[in-house]
Amino acid sequence: MRRENPLPPGRFGLPWVGESLAIVRSNHGFYTDRFAKYGPVFKTRLFGINFVVFSGHEAFHTFATDPRIERGGADPISVEQLFLNSLALLDGSDHRLRKAVMLRAVGYRSAIEAYLPRMQALMQSMIDGWVDRGTETVLPELQMFAARLSGALYTGDESEEAAEELNRVVADMRGGFQTIPFPIPGTPYARAIRARNRLIQIVDDALARHQTSDNYDDIVSRMLHAASESGVDAEELKGDIRHLVFASQGGYFVPLTLLTMALGQHPEIVEKARAEIDRIAPSGQLTMDQIEELEYLEQITKEVRRYFAMNSATFFGRVKKSMEVAGHRIPAGWGAIGAIHINMRNEDVFEDPERFDPDRFEADAEAALPQGSYVPHGGGLATHHRCPGENIVTVAMKMYLVLLLRRATWTLPPQDLELTNELFPLPESGLVVTFHAHAPVTATA
Repeated sequence: MRRENPLPPGRFGLPWVGESLAIVRSNHGFYTDRFAKYGPVFKTRLFGINFVVFSGHEAFHTFATDPRIERGGADPISVEQLFLNSLALLDGSDHRLRKAVMLRAVGYRSAIEAYLPRMQALMQSMIDGWVDRGTETVLPELQMFAARLSGALYTGDESEEAAEELNRVVADMRGGFQTIPFPIPGTPYARAIRARNRLIQIVDDALARHQTSDNYDDIVSRMLHAASESGVDAEELKGDIRHLVFASQGGYFVPLTLLTMALGQHPEIVEKARAEIDRIAPSGQLTMDQIEELEYLEQITKEVRRYFAMNSATFFGRVKKSMEVAGHRIPAGWGAIGAIHINMRNEDVFEDPERFDPDRFEADAEAALPQGSYVPHGGGLATHHRCPGENIVTVAMKMYLVLLLRRATWTLPPQDLELTNELFPLPESGLVVTFHAHAPVTATA
């Protein structure tokens, strides 16, 4: 008689509660600690559900692509409530149809190309202000930039007042993910639910403006057009737009803050990047052709996303049919999680993973990476549950590097650069930077 494979290592903890308090206290620390104890595939109990956590490139690729794992139905109540009616919590034909609508607005090259002038104008104004002032705490500045960009690309309200409100609303929503999900008045979770309700109204108003005017060419107008062609009701877009607005805030200010810090610590990378910019895009309005040609800058953006703990894990899924992974038995009905950050610190794939090294993503080296190993935006196909904003985030990071390196040199004065224990860990100091105007080298006779 064939013996069944064992369950994954790990522990379930207390009845129902399991290890929920541990993941609330330290989202990233939870995965790091258990990876060290149990290896890349381990079990746990969260919010009353038995889970298996998949990391290591083979297991993560299975999580991202195996049809026996479906998304939705296992996410914590905080995720379900704060991402109300989002396609991230769906699977099947409805998800595929709405994802195709979203990708036409945020994933396609032609769409991103249309947004470049507004992105560059907002970035350039921010960077010019930094250089004029000399010393700046860049995290709050980048948070406001992300909010202004949301006004330009989603809501159609580009006023400073709207950006300040959106910045507060999304910050309060982020606070709901690292606390007990009981909306007791005055608690962070109550503020998160109140912020979600305000974001519902902001998006409803934005959608109404877009439906009654032809003056917009932005993400929402393109989603409306794609939805009309695909037979998707505009009402179904509201949850997806809210999700995009929320995700794009952190999707911009988090990597841009960490990019500034990393290059401030690696002047040799700065000089190599500047040489590429001087050769390909030394001045003027950036084009998609130029952005795509900046290969070393793309290597930097990929290493920032690999190196730093931006996303600890994917949205959760559920195992529909019993399966075996890495010699372990996974029963039907268990929850499933793809662990992103610890997967990209796997020394079996990334030599000396604690070293910041953009050369890991030279063309030949990147081509040799196994499937499921570099997954900052999730894995699998773009039409499945991979983050739809991957391409536009890459463009934003490369544009930021071009504009910053054209205009400035910078140093990091003494400060606390320890990363916070937040949903998106960032420097405790907010990243204080001293900027100087960059004097381009001029040719001499």
